[in-house]
Amino acid sequence: MNKDHELLLEQIDGEKDRLVRAFQDFTRIDTMNPPGDTRAGAAFLRRLLDDHGVPYKVIAPQETMPNILASVAMTAPGRHLVLNGHIDVFPAGDRKAWSHDPLCGDIVDGAVFGRGTADMKCGTTASLFTFLYLHRLRDRLKGRLTLTLVSDEETGGLWGTGYLIEKHGSEVLGDCVLNGEPSSPWTVRFGEKSPLWLTFRVHTPGAHGAYPHVSKSATKIAARLMLDLEKLEELRPNVPEAVARTMAKPEVRAAIDRGLGKGASEVMERVTVNFGTVRGGLKVNMLPGECIVEADIRLPVGVDQNEVRAAIARILERYPEVSAEEGKHRTFNANWSPPEHEMLRLIQDNAVALGGTRPAATLTLGGTDCRFWREKGVPAYVYGCTPGRMGAPDESVLVSEFMHIVKTHALCAFDYLSRG
Repeated sequence: MNKDHELLLEQIDGEKDRLVRAFQDFTRIDTMNPPGDTRAGAAFLRRLLDDHGVPYKVIAPQETMPNILASVAMTAPGRHLVLNGHIDVFPAGDRKAWSHDPLCGDIVDGAVFGRGTADMKCGTTASLFTFLYLHRLRDRLKGRLTLTLVSDEETGGLWGTGYLIEKHGSEVLGDCVLNGEPSSPWTVRFGEKSPLWLTFRVHTPGAHGAYPHVSKSATKIAARLMLDLEKLEELRPNVPEAVARTMAKPEVRAAIDRGLGKGASEVMERVTVNFGTVRGGLKVNMLPGECIVEADIRLPVGVDQNEVRAAIARILERYPEVSAEEGKHRTFNANWSPPEHEMLRLIQDNAVALGGTRPAATLTLGGTDCRFWREKGVPAYVYGCTPGRMGAPDESVLVSEFMHIVKTHALCAFDYLSRG
């Protein structure tokens, strides 16, 4: 730990109460998506920037989904680092399933409690304060630091990161991206699986339930279709050598299972098919004439989406009653950045220096906005809190873990911009 690190950590520790309070207050603001109105959350983050006299732009192609873009040029030329976090979070679902209100933001058993704490108000708060701390130190750094706080991540990024890169690419692409999505202290993510969302609609004439000779049952057809679609999980990836070499390490597989649950390392390497919703039928004694199935198909590195589309087309040849439509969000193949990149090493080294575990370099199961940068050839890396009950009732993040993420991000950003 050098003197610059010690001074930076001294500032962060001295403002711990303020940092934790900001995390709590952010959690208390409803930014659930859907419906996706993040204006109050964005206004809160803007006030934090205003309090430090930091200039920024609000870019809102959709009025209810504003994005915040701030950038600071250091005193010497160098590399451009981008910090990325999102404001919107999953819906809370059935509030009766929560032991505390999902918008309480209270500290319970040492953890900040509420919807979106893990995904990703912990990481977004860390990105914002990393930007503020380095903004103070800009006369000692090189290059440029950009902060992107976006909306619409949970519904595909069309009006968030995707829009910023398409319309403001010269400002936000950079040389490297540091993202605080949940990863667990045991892993740093350099790539991710690809989601392919499809809606299958089954249509038949329908009939009285006592007259199955008049019409086929839409729900029975849907049931057979789902069994056939599950066979997509038998597709085998052609994994790039650098990724295969990294993922084969026993310590990497152990870290994945520790952070995401036993079996996660196996799931990460294969196609998975989940039927998120199935809707069909009007009444128990009516033969259904319609059934709608929504499928979430996740593809690992080494499986091309077009290969899966072709396999689905072959399945649908046997089902003339079925039509299929892809989700309107931007689709990507599974993507990855070099697992030997400097930023990944900085994350590992600084995590250890702060008294934590050396996080293993790995892929991740869920999608992040990093995919937009990777598609443009910009390396992007994810280090954040434990996923825990992310997306489930009683989502929470330990205060100690939140502080560790803030410190790790601040040190990594400082190192990257002091060496460039």
